[in-house]
Amino acid sequence: MPEYSYFTALGNRPDNQDRLLVLADEFRGEYLFAVADGMGGHRSGAEAAQAAISTLENCWLERAVPQHPPHWIQEVILRCHRAVRILGAPNERSPPGTTLALLFVNSEGAWSGHVGDTRVIHYSAAGLQDRTRDHSATELKLAAGRISKEEAATDPDLNRVTQALGGRGPPEASVKNWCPKDGDLFCVASDGAWSLLSDDDFRILRKSPQLRPALERLMERRLSHAPAGQDNATLVLLRK
Repeated sequence: MPEYSYFTALGNRPDNQDRLLVLADEFRGEYLFAVADGMGGHRSGAEAAQAAISTLENCWLERAVPQHPPHWIQEVILRCHRAVRILGAPNERSPPGTTLALLFVNSEGAWSGHVGDTRVIHYSAAGLQDRTRDHSATELKLAAGRISKEEAATDPDLNRVTQALGGRGPPEASVKNWCPKDGDLFCVASDGAWSLLSDDDFRILRKSPQLRPALERLMERRLSHAPAGQDNATLVLLRK
């Protein structure tokens, strides 16, 4: 049976605009994990993140077993987008917005969907297997070869997302199929969390006897040395 845990913290911010979701149907062997990061530069970022998470939970509760997970993920992300849109006033210049990443796992595999720079990351015994590609200006530069991976970590456009829920047009969500093996570790994380963690941190977490205490110790240690402007930090871990 998969093991999972989660963590969320304010960082050095006055309020926490991150929201998370952990749902398990162990009889069916189905799991849904999600993190939404309310856009701090917009009104009601926390409300936008909560609207996305609440809608996602409702979709899970009313669903039949997804026969085609990629299609189901696209549909629920659009529903989340519409729920966030309702929060904004007509013709509002900066309507409420949020990023979102989700991971659906069953006995046949794993599928993710994301909008923005909230990530899904996959680690195996061999190290980093893959991660989602952020909808951000920095990721576009990285893909075009204009900056290196090392430069991306300090790029001034790091927090400028190009896709979000709640915008005027429907988001172009990215959906991905993963191929996990026993012992692999998945992480769903806001940018305030994944930016704190190294490959070695994920290696330690994957090998830890118990995820929850290992995760709490690691995040508390990383946050204690975080910069003055540290963002909210939220993540969900799944070890298959």
